[in-house]
Amino acid sequence: LNAGLITSFQRILPDMPLQMVTDLLPHFRAHQRERFAPLLNQGEVWQSVDLIESGLVRMYFLRRDGREFNKSFFAEHSILCPLTPSMWQAPSLFGIACVEPLKFWRCDSQVFRDILHQHGQWLPFQNILLSHLLTAKLQREHDLLALDGRRRYEAFCAQFPTLAQRIPLGHLATYLGLTDVSLSRLRRQQRELDS
Repeated sequence: LNAGLITSFQRILPDMPLQMVTDLLPHFRAHQRERFAPLLNQGEVWQSVDLIESGLVRMYFLRRDGREFNKSFFAEHSILCPLTPSMWQAPSLFGIACVEPLKFWRCDSQVFRDILHQHGQWLPFQNILLSHLLTAKLQREHDLLALDGRRRYEAFCAQFPTLAQRIPLGHLATYLGLTDVSLSRLRRQQRELDS
């Protein structure tokens, strides 16, 4: 955990105090989940911070028709954390579920925030993650509105080549705003061009 936690925090806060990590370590516990298992159900209050050691998860919305719409994916060294009061106090608007078997470390989100506050790191941490979130949301909105399906798929593959191979077709299709059939055709055409 020490190396994984330190690496994950250093990616977000390069100047983080080592004492902060030392204070956090005793509060993280190892967990495992199988593929498809939920980490957070839509409607539950989000009360944990999760650090992914290995595996892949997705955040998704459950639509009125019962179908799921994927909003984002997170892999190794990602930190999943409620960032605003509405995210840690109100029922979650989205769910989080495993795409692959998952090994992760979990800490209570209030304990996590309190320790970061004690070290003067909560606001920098929150601002960096909110900035990343906003940038990703703006890019995704642009891509959905301005690019056709082929260009959205190509852009995703260029930006996230490893994830493009790991995410199952159906999950990637909903993320890209495509049908499974359309994405399957695009993947086949891309393989033909590559060979």
